[in-house]
Amino acid sequence: FLKLHFDMSQKDFYNTCWKLNKQGLIKQGPGNLSVEYEMKEGQLKADAYMRFYPDFLNERIQFMPVEFVYKAWAPWNKHLSADSLLPDIKRLLNKWYPGDFIYLEDKEQRLQLWVKVNGNRRIRMYKKSESTVKVEFMNLLKLDSVNHQ
Repeated sequence: FLKLHFDMSQKDFYNTCWKLNKQGLIKQGPGNLSVEYEMKEGQLKADAYMRFYPDFLNERIQFMPVEFVYKAWAPWNKHLSADSLLPDIKRLLNKWYPGDFIYLEDKEQRLQLWVKVNGNRRIRMYKKSESTVKVEFMNLLKLDSVNHQ
């Protein structure tokens, strides 16, 4: 997404983000700990943020954790909770990365996951909190070198 990809160098990631920032497409996320992309109108059923920051291995992107949240989420806006957001994100990811998600339960971590493999990328999606859906992109070609679930 956003022309970011596995094996992109750390320097290229920062240069790409700098250019996207100058174009007004991204900005710093909360606490300056992530990149924030405001989802384009019509991508989801309500306006949302996509926040991400990659894990680098040997200064190259190998793992990309991403968090999605509807902009207007609040405890009193139940229709904008993660329960509603998850199927919305699933539809979006199916457009971006064809193939079926498989439903799994990780009893050890108490997670209900949706997982798919698309080429060399594994995509895991789950409800992180009442407001947030987390999606993890992992480069399967570097699986033995990356210490993520």
